[in-house]
Amino acid sequence: MLRAIGLNRATAWLLAAALLLVPALCSAQTATAPAVTEPPVRYDTDLLPNGFHRSRRDSVLASLPSNAVAVVLGAPERTRENDVLYEFHQASDLYYLTGATESGTALILAPGGVDVDGERVRELLLVPDRDPAQEVWTGRRLGAERAERELGVAKAVVNDRFEEVLAAALANGRRLHHLPLPGGVERGSTLGEQVEALRRHAAILDFEQGGMADFLASRMLGTATAEDFRRTTSFLQRVTENPFPSPPLREAYTQYRAAATADEWLAWKRDHIDARYADGAFLQARLTALRTVKTDAELALMRRAIEITAEAHREAMRAMRPGMHEYEVEALIEYVFHRNGAEHPGFPSIVGSGENAVILHYETNRRQMQDGDVVVMDIGAEYHGYSADVTRTVPVNGRFTPEQRSIYEIVLRAQEAGIQAVREGTPFGDVHRAAAAVVAQGLRELGLIESDQEVRRFFMHGTSHYLGLYVHDVGTGGPLLAGTVITVEPGIYIAPAEDVDPKWWNIGVRIEDDVLVTRAGADVLSAGAPRTIADIEALMRQ
Repeated sequence: MLRAIGLNRATAWLLAAALLLVPALCSAQTATAPAVTEPPVRYDTDLLPNGFHRSRRDSVLASLPSNAVAVVLGAPERTRENDVLYEFHQASDLYYLTGATESGTALILAPGGVDVDGERVRELLLVPDRDPAQEVWTGRRLGAERAERELGVAKAVVNDRFEEVLAAALANGRRLHHLPLPGGVERGSTLGEQVEALRRHAAILDFEQGGMADFLASRMLGTATAEDFRRTTSFLQRVTENPFPSPPLREAYTQYRAAATADEWLAWKRDHIDARYADGAFLQARLTALRTVKTDAELALMRRAIEITAEAHREAMRAMRPGMHEYEVEALIEYVFHRNGAEHPGFPSIVGSGENAVILHYETNRRQMQDGDVVVMDIGAEYHGYSADVTRTVPVNGRFTPEQRSIYEIVLRAQEAGIQAVREGTPFGDVHRAAAAVVAQGLRELGLIESDQEVRRFFMHGTSHYLGLYVHDVGTGGPLLAGTVITVEPGIYIAPAEDVDPKWWNIGVRIEDDVLVTRAGADVLSAGAPRTIADIEALMRQ
């Protein structure tokens, strides 16, 4: 055949030999080619270890009744406008239990086990499916196989099986345990379908209001002991009217207020709530108790977030000059966050100068700062899910006026009193009482108030809140426990008023530090941010 196309015998033999060698050459090339490996979905190497999340799941499983099925949903995606979404941030409880950060993820825990694909498992993670075409646009997904391997869960399946698995898990009279359902979920979204599936398969008692009403409902329905009953009753006694619009919760509120003992309330709840509705309180109470005390792995991330925040404060103090805009300081602060590996600010950065220094949660950050102003910088980096929260108040020109100095020294003494009150076993409210007493005395001495009862005019917030997976983190509200992180943040805010000498107008001072509760006392984690007048003025001279 080769000769038939005009080749001589020698050329034909050479060509034939070459053709015989081609398969061998191809085989050799294939054998030496590098294997194709998928790039990682996550790049950070100092995330919480899988063992941490597994231990949290095991703690929840051990606390659940044997016939319980617990469901933990993720956070909703939020549309900014048209086809643009806000950057997604996972629900903190789901992240705490799994380390999963993808939207549409859900966790099912069942002490008695759930049958899935011939396996009986006590934990099941439902994750978005892999979609190579979509991943080109929005990034790589774990998928079920990688989720099992990289997150260390017993079993993972694609999240379009959520209702199928849920229905099977709730068979034979098992009771659903869930967290308060997220609000504002877009219909047709994966999370929206998961919420609707829960409603189809269980009677959900909605808290409906959000904020304080949700807090009160969860405390009321989560009452399990006489101490729970006593503390929740004290909360409810401060409520002047029934805060619940739904008839079941209105009735529960009325019964709780009328009950003489915890046993009386629990008997009513067993017949009227437990027998009819899924449990929306027990799981939240259990997670709150777990999250109140931080492990060493969590504290390592919190220390890093706080170190980054302290560095941002130092850089802002060095850069501060009259004529700068608040947003320039904000930009520098958040640049330091990102430069050091923090994924986000833990909350919108507050940079309030002049008349904005007396607005507690001012976030606009557009004013041009003037010579003679003080500026309140309330900021916190978020590192691998854990937020810092550190506030410093500094003079824009680098030197406090006598009036600013007087107010600052009162707040600093109040903070020291609050920090001194921090130790294991101290009632949570004692920290505020210690700080408020100092503020009241100082304001009386300056003639700004006549009695301690007036202190709330100029110090209108609490001194402490819990800190962790978000800035105002969950906590039991009981006596302080070793391993808990709280803030200590007294403040004084003097807005212009006819009965106040103008020399005090627009002086706002807040000093906030992040404090670890120990058996011996307080460990101030944010000490790297200068807070005395001498240290602040010395740094600003640089």
